[in-house]
Amino acid sequence: MFETIKWSEVSRREILKAGTAAAAFGAATPMMAGSAFASAEEDRIVASAKKAAPSGAELTGIMWSNYQTATQPILKEFGDLTGITLPRIQDISTFEIPQRAMAEALSKSPEFDFFHVDTNMIPSLASAGLLEPLDEYMASADFKINAVGDFGKFVTYKGKTYGVPTDGNVHTQFIRNDFFSDPDERKAFADKHGRELTWPETWEEDLEIMKFFHRPDDGMWGSANLRDRGSSLAWWYMYLHSAGGFPFTDDMEPNIDNDAGEYAVQTYLDVKQVSHPEAAGWGTPQMIPRIINGNAFACQYWDGIIALAENPEKSKTAGKWVYGPVPGSRFSGKLLKRSVSTPNVGILVNRHSPRKAAMAHLAMYMGTAANSSRIVGDPVNTFHDPWHVANFEPGSLPEKTYTAGGMAAIKKNLEIVTPPIFLTGLLEFETELKRNLSEAYAGDKTAKQVVSQTSDAWGRTIRRVGKRRLQEELTTYKSLFPSIDVPS
Repeated sequence: MFETIKWSEVSRREILKAGTAAAAFGAATPMMAGSAFASAEEDRIVASAKKAAPSGAELTGIMWSNYQTATQPILKEFGDLTGITLPRIQDISTFEIPQRAMAEALSKSPEFDFFHVDTNMIPSLASAGLLEPLDEYMASADFKINAVGDFGKFVTYKGKTYGVPTDGNVHTQFIRNDFFSDPDERKAFADKHGRELTWPETWEEDLEIMKFFHRPDDGMWGSANLRDRGSSLAWWYMYLHSAGGFPFTDDMEPNIDNDAGEYAVQTYLDVKQVSHPEAAGWGTPQMIPRIINGNAFACQYWDGIIALAENPEKSKTAGKWVYGPVPGSRFSGKLLKRSVSTPNVGILVNRHSPRKAAMAHLAMYMGTAANSSRIVGDPVNTFHDPWHVANFEPGSLPEKTYTAGGMAAIKKNLEIVTPPIFLTGLLEFETELKRNLSEAYAGDKTAKQVVSQTSDAWGRTIRRVGKRRLQEELTTYKSLFPSIDVPS
């Protein structure tokens, strides 16, 4: 279908779904073959595409190879119907595409028609003039992004739509059910703690349960949460937001040097007591084998691991997990639960491309109810996780890949999902926080020092970028948050 041009290799989410992503590229499964899934939605997009690009078009873009395979049947089908093809894709890691996309923005290059990148980059890339708003194309094809909860807002900025999601990628709670439901374990827990062993509603309950099942002498650690510098923020965001915190004030000042900020850092540090001693230096290549090989009791992790954990050919713990909403906090005076999605990738269109109309229609075609389910439900190449409302219908293709219980848990977490910092300059904000959290985990800083020093660094970034500009973006950032306290 297309030529993949290899740019670099990065091993974070490359291993995230290692068991399911290991199959040979280009092998379409029976469920994905042909165009049996065509519907009125696809027909409208095809008709609109033919008007926008009557002579067809050859497109190119940047997408990590791990994401490419599951999309191939849809891309070929769209090419056959419209003459709009994608014969060449440059392979760059999802974690390096932001820098490359920003370089393309500065050069105003028309070379690439799309960037498959973390939608967290939308404010920076839109402000730099790189992104094409998609709303007019969507209106012409009568296409809507029909995502669970408020997840669809993650591709919007200042009232405009700048992308089409392909990947839900939300954090979900994992618990080893063979231990959690064991009558003897439940009695021992009740005898020790004076309460029944129940699903953890708060981070404090989560830690208490992980401590009870923390048995390193038996080869099982209580937590498999990542604590490496690169991934640490995902958990910190959940802790902060569930405590009722938000990174910035309405006046665009840092807002973490306070009780909620310290709570988030301390909660992050407290999990160290049930983590492997080498966790600070581990990423997903080290941690995921521990999850599927039975060396961990619980964690909050990317939902794509469900497909791997439940694959009996790849996982020693298949059938032994139960999934649900992440814990929350009563720190604010009421129970709040907040999951997080990062990276949350989607198709963003280059406004400098002379083929942008054709590319916009191809992006929409990938985001329909039927086609998103085909991409998400691929049982082999599960790098795209559920997000579309249709993905969660009983008996859907994704349900066969993620299990009914897994899909129910993913949906609950999508209802309460939050984004990382959604502002221009986000890489600077996140870099400073990552550095301070990492130093605190190593024992070199207190929670108070983390929030104080991070706030100082954020203040410098705000002054450099410009408070007025960031205040305008803050409205969009706040609008991305869920409107409910806990999942339905």
